[in-house]
Amino acid sequence: MRHYVVGIGSALILLLLTASVSWATQWDFNPDQVSVKHKHDMTSDVSGTGYSMEYMKVNTNNLSMLEYAHGSGTMDYADILNSEQKSTVSSDNYYWMIDLTTGQWVKKQAAANSVITYTKQYDNIQSPVAFAYGTGWYASHPVGYNSLLKDKNEAKSYQEAASMHRQVEYARALKGDIAIEINCTGPNDVADGKGFLKMKIDDDVTQGTLHIGELMANPKLIKTKYASVPNKINKTTGKVESYSDLLSYGHFEAWKDPIIEIDSNYVGDFHVQKTMTLDIKKSKSTWGEDWLPCCSGGFFDIPSKNFDKDFGSQKGIFDCTCRNTSISTMKPAWNASMAQFPTEKYKKIP
Repeated sequence: MRHYVVGIGSALILLLLTASVSWATQWDFNPDQVSVKHKHDMTSDVSGTGYSMEYMKVNTNNLSMLEYAHGSGTMDYADILNSEQKSTVSSDNYYWMIDLTTGQWVKKQAAANSVITYTKQYDNIQSPVAFAYGTGWYASHPVGYNSLLKDKNEAKSYQEAASMHRQVEYARALKGDIAIEINCTGPNDVADGKGFLKMKIDDDVTQGTLHIGELMANPKLIKTKYASVPNKINKTTGKVESYSDLLSYGHFEAWKDPIIEIDSNYVGDFHVQKTMTLDIKKSKSTWGEDWLPCCSGGFFDIPSKNFDKDFGSQKGIFDCTCRNTSISTMKPAWNASMAQFPTEKYKKIP
């Protein structure tokens, strides 16, 4: 098996979108997935003759990746899969901000952060195979497999409302490389977030079909469509549905006029190289704070998960520790019981 390298040649197609957006909504999250913080790694290297089928699906709080392949014949492939749920939306994942309208401190829920990467290299040739295995009747009656090659990949980022798709079907032979990288890092009060999807494809398809697609929805359409929809009762579930419910069930209207829509199809013998990259900057929360946070209210009433870390640079000014520290380091020693600005009587006395 070759080294894990994805070739980029003259047929390379590069799609790069860079934007600055902040559209966190209730449909940021992978539907029905309640993820926990984890880190997962898997590697495999397979070669042989017969029938093989692989199904791999990885879900994080806001990403998903699917790999599905099957076929009979001579198989030689290897892959590497890594995923990590770095943080989740939970009661202890939050930060504080000052509301510019009210001037009050408000608690903001922090976003979930996760990443998935996948690399696969393959050189498969389809052929019918038969095996006599088992006992009794099966020992003398071989079981035959005659499956054309299929290889399918999907990468989705729900916060970006974007997906990439590559699928090979009915192929007599398939050789090449694919690499997928998905990263969803939410913004907070001090740093911008990042949404990143990338799929690099290098395929030699013999007598088969190849489909490559990319889609990025328009998040404004769903808000425009349902912003004024009143609450109603779902006849199936009996539950009251509001605008936010419609968002969480799927932004169907947003797919009608997507920001990006790519649909490429090839039938026959083709060598195709493509690279699709979607890079989105998610701006951090915009808010204001006085030069010293105590100016917004009582200094020790400032809400914080980690007071010393968040406000350590100002803390000493208001609890007098910085004054006492400064006095203790003065040479010659200063009599702190005297006024800070001594009168004529004391100005020459340490």
